[in-house]
Amino acid sequence: MTVNVSSNQFVPRDTNKLALLKKSAPDYQMRDVEFVQADGSISRGVYLNKPGAQATVLYFLGSGIRLDADGAYFLKPFADLNLNVIAFDYRSFGRSDATTSKHGLKEIESDTAALYDYARGMVQGQLIVHGHSFGSFVAAHLAGQRQLDGLVLEGTGTDAKTYAQNLTPWFAKPFVSYNVVGDVAEVDNRRSLQDIQFPILIIAGKRDTTTPEPTARVLFDSLKQSQKRFVSVDAGHMDAMLFPEVKAAYKNLLKELGNAN
Repeated sequence: MTVNVSSNQFVPRDTNKLALLKKSAPDYQMRDVEFVQADGSISRGVYLNKPGAQATVLYFLGSGIRLDADGAYFLKPFADLNLNVIAFDYRSFGRSDATTSKHGLKEIESDTAALYDYARGMVQGQLIVHGHSFGSFVAAHLAGQRQLDGLVLEGTGTDAKTYAQNLTPWFAKPFVSYNVVGDVAEVDNRRSLQDIQFPILIIAGKRDTTTPEPTARVLFDSLKQSQKRFVSVDAGHMDAMLFPEVKAAYKNLLKELGNAN
């Protein structure tokens, strides 16, 4: 057997790097943003914007996703929708730094609230909070602390234990038990969202094995308020925002927000 070896194997292309947005969304400007948290930690991110955009999205990334490696993939759909978008890397990850050893959920939730207040003061008009996967739990907790214009949860679920169980392959589940400890045990999107009074859109993928569609449906059904929408498409965990049905649902949400003002 002969194996061909080239430099591409040692230095692969990063196909979703953030700088690619300059080509795929040429009408937009991208600038770096930085916010110093109360404990001195520094949250760094980007603000993708253009004049005449319909609204702004504050986007919370999924676990293990960082802007410089994956930003072009996750932020481009918002440009397609004529939306500005602000996104930050989580503390001690990607562009962001932490000055303390504390790196738990409470610190992330505190960072999130401060970043929302910063973004709210930075932009005019509608500010929609959108969380994907792990970011949907962060966004849901924020929604319980702030009166938002609108909330979008993509690839979401009910609680931390269910989320962890879904990460385990089906063949291993009979042999694995979960003991959810510390602040993670308190995570429950149903509790966070029980009193919200603003529009919410939940996006689910029929082929999503990380946060399966039924768990997103359970969350949706638990919501008391009437301004809620659920859209399910033939997507996996990472690609729902690419589907026309999801973009149409987003446009309906924007229309609803516009009519409310």
